[in-house]
Amino acid sequence: MTTKTNDAPWVRVVPLGGLGEIGKNMMVLETVDDIVVIDAGVLFPEWNMPGIDVVIPDMDYLDENADRVRALLITHGHEDHIGAVPHFLKRVNVPVYAPPMAEALIQEKLRQARMREHSEVRIVHPGEQHEIGDLKIEWFAQCHSVPDSTGIAIDTPAGVVIHTGDFKIDNAPVIGNPTDLGVLADICQDGALLLMADSTYAEEEGYSPSDREVVDNLPNLIGAAKDRVIISSFASQIARIQIVADACVKHNRKLCVLGRSMINNTKIGRELGHLDIQDDLIVTAAEAKSLPDDKVLILTTGSQGEPQSGLVRMSRNDHRDITIQDNDTIIMSASTIPGNEVPVNESINDLVRLGARVITNHETRTHVPGHARKEELRMLLNATRPKYFVPLHGEYRMLKAHIDLAISTGVKEENAFLLIDGDVLELDADSGEIVDRIEAGHIFVHGLGIWNESGNVVVERRALQHNGVVSVAFSRDTVDGSLVGKPKIVSSGFVHTEDSEELLREAENALSPILDQHLKKTIEWGELEGIVRNTVGSFLGRRTKRRPLIITSAIDV
Repeated sequence: MTTKTNDAPWVRVVPLGGLGEIGKNMMVLETVDDIVVIDAGVLFPEWNMPGIDVVIPDMDYLDENADRVRALLITHGHEDHIGAVPHFLKRVNVPVYAPPMAEALIQEKLRQARMREHSEVRIVHPGEQHEIGDLKIEWFAQCHSVPDSTGIAIDTPAGVVIHTGDFKIDNAPVIGNPTDLGVLADICQDGALLLMADSTYAEEEGYSPSDREVVDNLPNLIGAAKDRVIISSFASQIARIQIVADACVKHNRKLCVLGRSMINNTKIGRELGHLDIQDDLIVTAAEAKSLPDDKVLILTTGSQGEPQSGLVRMSRNDHRDITIQDNDTIIMSASTIPGNEVPVNESINDLVRLGARVITNHETRTHVPGHARKEELRMLLNATRPKYFVPLHGEYRMLKAHIDLAISTGVKEENAFLLIDGDVLELDADSGEIVDRIEAGHIFVHGLGIWNESGNVVVERRALQHNGVVSVAFSRDTVDGSLVGKPKIVSSGFVHTEDSEELLREAENALSPILDQHLKKTIEWGELEGIVRNTVGSFLGRRTKRRPLIITSAIDV
């Protein structure tokens, strides 16, 4: 890695996730002696990641520099910011600093991973300052769609670095604190060295609407429903849970909360004082069944079409407690995250087929986003007056839009950096440049298994998903190693059954002399397996223009 040749104090930022994507947020901030990491999130799998539970950042860079890593700093409690915390602590066991809601959610993750006894998680509040190594860290209040959201100011030898976390400007949020631009301006009274800011809605003009608009609309929809009401939302939308609970009181309905994450977050929200819900308002699924339809409201997960979520199970008619019936009113209190359109539309269609009326955010305001739009981002840039700017949290076009906005507010073009995961940006008071690049790809998690993007498991699953599987079996003589008989090739999901027999017999004939030739030599199994795969794969590829997953086995006789 190269570094600046002058003696001026410098700071490096190294994004390990969250740039060019919505998810697995992780930013490394580095000085000569100290490293702090901001957030450790997951990315939920896309269509080309079959069987994968979640995707986490590649943390090899942190392993290599573990002696300088001082802490993990958390901005808020969303999965794309805290979901990878247990994986992080298995690699680098350092103190975690998190605001209350995020701390409670992290503690539950560590409990499930059986790591609580060996992990240190400290609660922080806006206005608190902590010295970590030679860095001075201050948290400041941000308004977002989960309570206790914060931004982080880091006073480094080179200057003040601001990381906004996810935020919007809402001066009267339903739950939580408004974004404190005044404190941020005080922190940056001499101008920030670097601002790193949320870019999710950087393409959108104007201001993000307040959750107060949902306060007005959602209770009216509930009041207009004549029978049972089912609402699907993000489990982290604590304010939304309060709005729904208040509407239940107003319209004389009992509240039934379903879905593990929704139940858990409701419990944590009540314990922390963010939710004011009386015990007698909440009923179990069994109790809900005994109530008249117009006296119950069900709050569940599934707004993004997640396969195992409550609403999706209801749409497939396989939920253990709830069966969709005629005249159910289902309110989707969430916007569809880009990439989730197909599963969301499928579940809506299935619900309508079962007789339900489905109300989405397209028809009336049932949801507001938790991210700042252009005018709010301008206010942030004016409050911090940064010398350097890096957009965070967004797909590439969002990051580019934020770059353009920053330049329009006075940031010099050469000081605005559109980074991608793995870029190493080094800054001092005089100049900034990308000095290196490290590996920062996807790490796939499935159960207890963890693989990188080149891992055989994921590659093989993709091949199987697209082109099916071909199995090659042959027998070899235990005395001289020669081929006994002909190899046998069978397939599944590769070509139509009627077409496969002749094609596979031809492949067997093509493979036989090559196998016989190599079996007469001393050859390692791995090499032989590669020869079989290449021979059969090339033959089938020429004939079908497809390359299936090829499995090889040998029987000694």
